[in-house]
Amino acid sequence: MKRIFSIILFTVILSISVYAKEKKYDWKDYNGKCNYEYFIYNEAGLTQEQLAEVMKLKTEYQSRFHDLKEKIYLEKTKMDLEMSKKNSDPNIISNSMNLNIQYSKELQDLADEFLAKYNDIKNNK
Repeated sequence: MKRIFSIILFTVILSISVYAKEKKYDWKDYNGKCNYEYFIYNEAGLTQEQLAEVMKLKTEYQSRFHDLKEKIYLEKTKMDLEMSKKNSDPNIISNSMNLNIQYSKELQDLADEFLAKYNDIKNNK
C-alpha cells in the first residue's frame, strides 16, 4: 500500500511539471500599449466628444499610473529581498518603506487629479 501511494504521489509530481505553464506577467499587451482602462462609463453614456476627451486624458495619465505602480512594486520587492536576508540592513528597509509611502501618496494624488478632470468632462454635456 505504501508503495502504491508513493508511485501515485511521484506521478502526480511529475505530471504537475509537465502541465504547468510559465506565464510571464507583462503590463503591456501585444500592441505595446498598456491595457489599463482608467475611465468609467456613466448610466447616460458619454457623447463622442466627451469620449474623445476622456481617451486623450487616459493616454496622458496612463503612463504615469504605470510608472508609479512599477516603482511601488520594485520597492516592495527590494524590501522583501532585504528582509529575507539573514543580516538585513534596517536602513534599506526603512528607506524602501518611506519611498513606498511617498509613491502611494503620489499615486493617490494622481488618481484624484484624473478623476477630477474626468468628472469635469463628464458633467459638461
